[in-house]
Amino acid sequence: MKICVITDIHGHKSSVKRLLNAIDINKFDLLVSCGDITSFGGRNEAKEILEIIPNINFYTVFGNCDTNEVKDYIDSQNVSLHEKEIKIQDYSIGGFGGSNISPFRTPLEYTEEQIREGLSKLSFRNMILVTHAPPYGTKLDKIGNGKSIGSSSIRKIIEEYHPLVAISGHVHESRAIDILNNTKLLNPGPLKDGYYGIVELNKGQINVSLEKLD
Repeated sequence: MKICVITDIHGHKSSVKRLLNAIDINKFDLLVSCGDITSFGGRNEAKEILEIIPNINFYTVFGNCDTNEVKDYIDSQNVSLHEKEIKIQDYSIGGFGGSNISPFRTPLEYTEEQIREGLSKLSFRNMILVTHAPPYGTKLDKIGNGKSIGSSSIRKIIEEYHPLVAISGHVHESRAIDILNNTKLLNPGPLKDGYYGIVELNKGQINVSLEKLD
């Protein structure tokens, strides 16, 4: 399976168009977004972004900078992975949207207990885990001063249930690949700045890469 991973679009329709012009999306089995589709936008803003995406396998979570309208809209379009999972080929893909609590009081934040409870609904059988917030204490969750702002519950879930891959966004400055136990971690960086990632799973081999649009 070959997956194109994007995150943190923040309403930049031009960045989605750039991606689709730069790559042959039909060579991928799946396009996955890790949230922040908008910057505090609503249903119409999310709809404009999703309408650009061609008729391919596409799933997403919402981010902390999305709103309840965005959360409800992606759910109505049957593309949300929040507290649910879908099966593609031999894999399960599921996740959790929004972020852990921050000082900024963004629209969609959750307590660590809520995050753990939501993720515990997933099966974790051959799972690709999709969250907006990264796991705490990894290369994926450090802001400019080096402080970790990721979710401790996401970290604990990964350590306990061992998904194959865990992909996330949220922390723009922590575009990185890491590993936690045997789970590969990927924050591809914000698509609004021209970044995306690739995950390839083939016969037990898992490869992840950071990519940038020209």
